[in-house]
Amino acid sequence: MQGKRQNILSKTIALLLAMQLFLIGLQAKSRIDEGNSSIEALIWMIQQYIPVLVKFCSLRDKREKNDSLKSKSKR
Repeated sequence: MQGKRQNILSKTIALLLAMQLFLIGLQAKSRIDEGNSSIEALIWMIQQYIPVLVKFCSLRDKREKNDSLKSKSKR
């Protein structure tokens, strides 16, 4: 039961992070449409993507750590 709940939670978090990345892209397009240069929009996007990617990596590392602990406890 706990594993299924954790799996659903992980998938939900992944979906929310993907949505956040999509929305950052939309905001960048809006910035370009408002007159910002493509380079300025790209720099802004990179600044927005970095915290999302850091969060994703920390969640992935946490999941891998939990998976390795589970496999060790089954032995």
